[in-house]
Amino acid sequence: MRKCVIIGAGPAGLNAALYLKRAGIDAVIIEKEIPGGEMLKTNKIENYLGFSEIDGGELALKMSKQVKDLGVKIIRDKVLKVSKKDKFIIEMEKDSLEADYVIVATGRTPRKLGLRGEEELTGKGISYCAVCDGAFYRGKEVAVIGGGDSALTEALYLADLCSKVYVIVRRDLRASDVLQNRVKSKENIVVLKNVNVSELRYDESLSDILLDDGKMLPVNGMFIAIGGSPELSFLDGVGIEMEKGYIKTNDRMETNIKGLYAVGDVRSKDFYQIITAASDGAIAALSIKEEG
Repeated sequence: MRKCVIIGAGPAGLNAALYLKRAGIDAVIIEKEIPGGEMLKTNKIENYLGFSEIDGGELALKMSKQVKDLGVKIIRDKVLKVSKKDKFIIEMEKDSLEADYVIVATGRTPRKLGLRGEEELTGKGISYCAVCDGAFYRGKEVAVIGGGDSALTEALYLADLCSKVYVIVRRDLRASDVLQNRVKSKENIVVLKNVNVSELRYDESLSDILLDDGKMLPVNGMFIAIGGSPELSFLDGVGIEMEKGYIKTNDRMETNIKGLYAVGDVRSKDFYQIITAASDGAIAALSIKEEG
């Protein structure tokens, strides 16, 4: 039986495993954290077909259970290096595997602002996940940095917990009209456009943020939602072709390395959504099936 190792258990990796297993191809998933990817950080999902509204954690659980019920093994480990000889060698912290095919589905890590104090304040006033950390700021004033769907979703979630939520956008809002209208209807959300955070004020934890227009905001929490970028150091030396920090693939999810595929938010494409990630996973699996 041909064997495929999938690195990452978000919607792209899980759907790839589902399609591979049904095609009779041995699929193993390696995930360093809990299966679900960015879905686990999403309070409410309203644009995934089949569910008018569902909690991100619940959707992640349903996906991973469906895959596990088919007999797909999910290994909790971190991939350190991928190399290729006759087969792919996947080296992990605790073990190593060989595979005929590899599907990279590791998603993106949150992008940072690059301000002084940002690293040391992570967990002490700075967060990249409102669902994870929002409860710590109940009744307090917070800021959300970003103007896309993710940022406004974070702001709406925080508005039900916090006394005031500032949405800080360097230009204009890019989020969907539905989310923008919901934000406008929330009296405790204030949108500040065409400004950036220039300085963090803190002692042991965040106390204020200074904007580049000179305005000081007395916030105890700042949630950064400005997208992310893939972390692909484990592919160093393979010779994979990149495009603006993302893996370059064709329409079949194939990279320039035969047998190596990339799916979901890790690959270069126009739209990054749960449903497009799941679609990528299915296409990669079907492409591998056709190779046999």
